[in-house]
Amino acid sequence: MGMHRRAVSRMLAGLGLSAVAMPALAQAKTVEVSMGRGKMVFLPASVTINAGDTVNWTNPAVVLHSVTFDPSMAVKPENVALPAGVKPFDSGDMGQDATFSHTFTVKGTYKYICKMHEAMGMIGTVVVT
Repeated sequence: MGMHRRAVSRMLAGLGLSAVAMPALAQAKTVEVSMGRGKMVFLPASVTINAGDTVNWTNPAVVLHSVTFDPSMAVKPENVALPAGVKPFDSGDMGQDATFSHTFTVKGTYKYICKMHEAMGMIGTVVVT
């Protein structure tokens, strides 16, 4: 045990706590998703994150794309799914090098589309645990 860790352990013991009793603070992370250049796909097509994490989508292509979590904007509304109580949201049209980020706070499975390329299979999934 290093000097710092021993000092923290002694301090915690003085407070009637142990290092084992202290919960680890989860570090929120950002996951990157790219819109395929030359292919109408999200890369990766599915990501699994923790509640509180952020997904950042980037469009490297000259083709317009979107990140659409709104079933009313889908050709097939079943291609978009949100956990109960989550309001639909959309990135708007994203030109080349545009980015869109969303922090997910509600656990569940989210399915989304590119509203311009849904018919070409541009559908993604975010699973929040």
